[in-house]
Amino acid sequence: MTKKNPVTPDSEAETSATESMKSLRSGLRVLLEFEHDQRDFGVTDLAQRCGLSKSQVSKILSALVDSGLVVQDPVTRTYSIGKRCFVLGSRFTNFDRLCQAATPVMRELLNRTGHSVRLSVPDHDQSLYLIGLEGPHFMDTGWRSGSGVPYGVSSVGRVMMAYMDPQERERLLNLPLPALTSESVGDRATVARLVDEARACGYSVQRNETTLGLGVISVPLFRNGQEMVGALGLAFPSHLVLDNDEPPLIRALQDAARSISQRMGCSVYPYGAASARVTSPAAVASVAAS
Repeated sequence: MTKKNPVTPDSEAETSATESMKSLRSGLRVLLEFEHDQRDFGVTDLAQRCGLSKSQVSKILSALVDSGLVVQDPVTRTYSIGKRCFVLGSRFTNFDRLCQAATPVMRELLNRTGHSVRLSVPDHDQSLYLIGLEGPHFMDTGWRSGSGVPYGVSSVGRVMMAYMDPQERERLLNLPLPALTSESVGDRATVARLVDEARACGYSVQRNETTLGLGVISVPLFRNGQEMVGALGLAFPSHLVLDNDEPPLIRALQDAARSISQRMGCSVYPYGAASARVTSPAAVASVAAS
């Protein structure tokens, strides 16, 4: 006779822990579907998106409703994001070091330029629009805090790509580029050139590429060790800012980015007034590459 291996308390605990982790991952998969630009989700839709059974999704949604992370419409029986998710998200912007460093400087930049100010950060395969302060020339572009956009189609994304690891930058350059407007740049070679230009001059400009009529100028943000942590941008109606109006806005952006970067531990911001101490173009490139 073949002896069966006895089931020990330790093996039972390990099996239980494995099942718990599987359940947790499934629950997170369902919750993260609510990141997309869709207000309401049905059980069938979520089951198809997540590759789970409808009964699994129903149980997960019931737990999420109990926690306040998700709410259910009593009429349509569909589910949408709950207030508790907002509470969690607000804790991030309240306590994140970059958000704390950037917010007062962003207010000063808004007062100095009169244009909307945006803080964006890297987030997997996209740039994440984290905080926005709207100026008097506000344009309702449809972009909101929490919106993400592929790196290659925006100035914030391109300026962040300029300071990424070369292998990661190459991978991102090969991702598909959605045409958000008729003016969106769609070919890899052009985006690669724009990324190289952003690296050389310390800023990136786009007009009409994410929203028709909208212009955005973006500059990089660094922490200690010249590590890129995000991008700061000015957004404005394109017809109000001509090409020859851009230089003072770029200087204001770089002044603000220097202040934020220094608060993040970056001793020398390599562009703008701080770079005036570096006498040769090669030295400037060396500082930017460090």
